[in-house]
Amino acid sequence: MVQIENSIKHEIPEWREAVFLPYKASMWDSLESVWRAAWEDPDCDAYVIPIPYYDRNPDGSLGELHYEGDQYPEDVPITRYGDYDFEKRQPDLIFIHNPYDEFNYVTSVHPFFYAKNLKQFTEKLVYIPYFVLGEVDPDNKEAVEGMKHFCTTPGVIYADRVIVQSESMRQVYVNVMTEATSEDQRSYWEEKILGLGSPKMDRVQKAKEEEIKIPEAWERIIYKPDGSRKKVILYNTSVSAMLKHEEKMLRKIESVLQTFRESLDEVALLWRPHPLMEATIQSMRPGLREGYERLVAQYRAEGWGIYDDTADLDRAIGVSDAYYGDWSSVVELCRSVGMAVMIQDVERVYEGDR
Repeated sequence: MVQIENSIKHEIPEWREAVFLPYKASMWDSLESVWRAAWEDPDCDAYVIPIPYYDRNPDGSLGELHYEGDQYPEDVPITRYGDYDFEKRQPDLIFIHNPYDEFNYVTSVHPFFYAKNLKQFTEKLVYIPYFVLGEVDPDNKEAVEGMKHFCTTPGVIYADRVIVQSESMRQVYVNVMTEATSEDQRSYWEEKILGLGSPKMDRVQKAKEEEIKIPEAWERIIYKPDGSRKKVILYNTSVSAMLKHEEKMLRKIESVLQTFRESLDEVALLWRPHPLMEATIQSMRPGLREGYERLVAQYRAEGWGIYDDTADLDRAIGVSDAYYGDWSSVVELCRSVGMAVMIQDVERVYEGDR
């Protein structure tokens, strides 16, 4: 987002080097437009350095290591994380989108890339959330209480600048962090937290405006034999709903798939689970793993709907006509481009003709 880039650049007149540290490729959209502005600036050297991350084992220890540097768009030059010497280069800015450091129960970026460690290598550590939240009134105490955990993270605490999606959301963060510290710190948080918008909104809007390249396998599902197009429903399932409802959530997913299977002549289902769904189940609800994997395997094997586990959320939104599923940041992105949204009720399960 040019507004973000210009705001930060104004604070550093001799801006020379900026480093962007995404960890999951599917979350790159939260940094992409800022990177593009930096990349196109002749006075800036911009580096995209995807960083490794671990799954969490059920006991909280670090599990399998992942690196997704090969999953980014072709026009994004990638620097391998081992090839950049942070201590020697001391970049002017470092951008992160993961705020949790060691407090994420599902994954953990490599500890070198925790915000509290990165801070020593730059004059400006900038945190931009990888998610978009539903807007709330800063004076609505109940609503604010439900989102405090997004505000009081290491990324917010250690960053020099925090960029959030709106001025209203900025006020929420300022109020929460002032309450967590003291009233005489309010001016500090007001200066540090900026409500300049979310690059995710930029990216999804651009995807809706561009001609989308649809995989051939998707086209066979989206288009009818006569060449006309079905309505495409983006079905999004969230980790929070899975953690809360457990077996009920599995039954709900099964019910939804059955319902849409019976309407496949007119409607194409695009199921896109949260990118961390499998890792979350393995770490926090291992008893659900077998049932969930069975649902996914059966859906993919039958081939009547689309299963999207790629890094490209924007393509999924761009090709879809409406949203159905859980509350998540995807809801706000869909609403931002005018898509109809319906939230699923886990308690309502269609039994069909079983």
